[in-house]
Amino acid sequence: MANASVTGGAARSASPPAQGLFTRQSSGLVRELGIPAATAISLASVAVVNTFINFNAGLTAFNQVDMTVSLLVAAAIWLVAMFAYKYLLEAIPRAGGEYVYLSRIISPAVGAMAGIGIAIAFTYILAANANFTATYFPFLLTALGAAFNSSAISNAAGNVTDHTAVAIISVGMLLVVGACSFFSLRRVAQIILALVVVQLVAFLVLGWLLVTHSHQDFMNAFGAFSGKSTAFNDVIALATKDSVPLGVSFATSLLVVPFMVLNYNGVLYSYYVGGELKRPGRTYIWASVISIALLVVVWTGVWLLMLNTVGLNFMQSQAKVGANDAAGYAAITSLQSSAGGLGYGLVLSGDPISKIFIGIAVPSAELAVDLAFVAVVTRVLFALAFDRLLPISLAKISERNAVPTNGIIVALAGGIVFAILASYLNLANIVANLALFVALIIVAGSVSALALPFRRPDLLLKPGMTELPKVAGIPVPAFWGGASTVLSVIVVALIITHPDVFGAFTFSSVATLVLVLGAGPVIYLIARQLRLSRSSIDLRLAMRELPPE
Repeated sequence: MANASVTGGAARSASPPAQGLFTRQSSGLVRELGIPAATAISLASVAVVNTFINFNAGLTAFNQVDMTVSLLVAAAIWLVAMFAYKYLLEAIPRAGGEYVYLSRIISPAVGAMAGIGIAIAFTYILAANANFTATYFPFLLTALGAAFNSSAISNAAGNVTDHTAVAIISVGMLLVVGACSFFSLRRVAQIILALVVVQLVAFLVLGWLLVTHSHQDFMNAFGAFSGKSTAFNDVIALATKDSVPLGVSFATSLLVVPFMVLNYNGVLYSYYVGGELKRPGRTYIWASVISIALLVVVWTGVWLLMLNTVGLNFMQSQAKVGANDAAGYAAITSLQSSAGGLGYGLVLSGDPISKIFIGIAVPSAELAVDLAFVAVVTRVLFALAFDRLLPISLAKISERNAVPTNGIIVALAGGIVFAILASYLNLANIVANLALFVALIIVAGSVSALALPFRRPDLLLKPGMTELPKVAGIPVPAFWGGASTVLSVIVVALIITHPDVFGAFTFSSVATLVLVLGAGPVIYLIARQLRLSRSSIDLRLAMRELPPE
């Protein structure tokens, strides 16, 4: 970032001064990310190939569902949200995301609620992604064993499923993520982009396999893979025996929209590193448009190809019996049901190269998403620390690589703790409402955009302007913010009214959500009182300023 210090600090200064919020030095971050880097962060935050697993999860959670309409409607919701966030980023082109937007537009206490909550939730997501990699490690070994015709590698898949193996793989991945995260964000974005390319190649490989094989080819290949020529029909027969409803219900497909909205979660996340984007508004819009468009094409395209080559009835049957009748499914085939489209590609693949790309797709996705989330969560921690809501040491920027070194260490340490706990303990009840929290993040940003032209028009008015452009008497930023608010609230309502799919409201889950959301305001009130007593500075008034660049 450029130097915005009123004290003349260097552009890459170390930590801000210990006292005086009105004499803060420049942040030390550097505006060096262009459109490719921002696009990489957005696509990595989504985890492109995870949609195969999410397709399977959606088919498991819902009856008689087709993802086509849900994918398109969910993309439209994110497109509306993109314009809302565009105005937020143009008004406040700083690091910190919803924390800095809410604290400067709505209220510092509300901003602290979002900021602390996001920091905790995203740190847990780091661990969840690492555990996810460990869960799909057997699939990786199965694919590599098939690629290299090695029974030793294939057999090893059964030896990495216990709690200790999951913990070791999870921690090992986070250590790799940590080693990469100490490079400059520009260099990290280049690593992420390479990992995204691997995922896109896996999509192309799967697409080619689906295009060049008929439905009968898949039935034969699935039978050969399973060692039983009737395996395809056996899966459907098992679903019929278990009374699994097959076919398509349009009403049910609409209920999947919130599920697919969460599938796109992260596609706009380049705004979290807004303080490091060159020409923030333009860079953000192009990165978001490219990301949304690419995901619509590859996700919808591959889904339609799977409908044609694999068949919806089989996909619905496999998802349901694989999750609810695991013993019956295992008696038919050894193909991991939750692998979804990647599993179909492995069945159809006849060459080692495609098997390798299919096998490494999930580890590549999780490594990329954790690199992106480390960047995101550390920028939130940085913004909180710069405002003195967290220890100021978390805002210290490395002079060499312009990254918040201490923030990275704290985020990874928290992720490792969560990963170990999740490997040995069932945290499902505690984190059951994570989907709701993620949806509430979109609501928070949307409400900020809605309030922006009314509460802080000074942040939007350019020199020579006396009023903001309007549509039907409504300021344009408020129009997009209002539209995004309505859509995101509908998504939240659907999540709340379907706890059997998105997470049950148990005492543990609700208590966790309340503690996470309540921690922010408490920390803010304590920090405000300390600032008043020590330096007579009202933190509420001081935080009306924008953080320096």
